[in-house]
Amino acid sequence: MTITTGQNPNAVTVVDPAERNQALADARRRASQSALANAEAAEARRADSMQNARAILERALGANTRLSISRDDSAPTYVYRAIDVETGEVVREWPPAEFAEFIAEQGAEFRLAVASGAVVDEQA
Repeated sequence: MTITTGQNPNAVTVVDPAERNQALADARRRASQSALANAEAAEARRADSMQNARAILERALGANTRLSISRDDSAPTYVYRAIDVETGEVVREWPPAEFAEFIAEQGAEFRLAVASGAVVDEQA
C-alpha cells in the first residue's frame, strides 16, 4: 500500500498492512483502557459521594436513625422524619406537623401558592 504524505506529492511511504493492523489494534486497546479507567474513576467518585451523603445524614439525624419521606395528601408538601431504628420513635420531623396541618386547613389556593413559592416574601 502506498500513501502520499505531507505537502510534497513525490514523497511516498510504504505501509505494511500487518503493521497498520497492529497499530490500529494498539490504539483500540489504549482507548478501551482509557475508557475503563474513566469508568472506574467515576464509580469511585460516586462511592465517595454516597459515603459523604451518608455521613452528613448520620450527623444531621443521628447514628441510629433512618429517614422517612412521605407526601401529605392534603397539602403539596413532603414530610421528612428521622425515625429511631430500635424504638420506631420519630426523633425529628420537618416541616413540623403543625405547619403541614396549617397548609392543609388553608385551602387549595393557599396550597398552590405554597407549592409555587409565592408565600415566601424574602430570599434566603
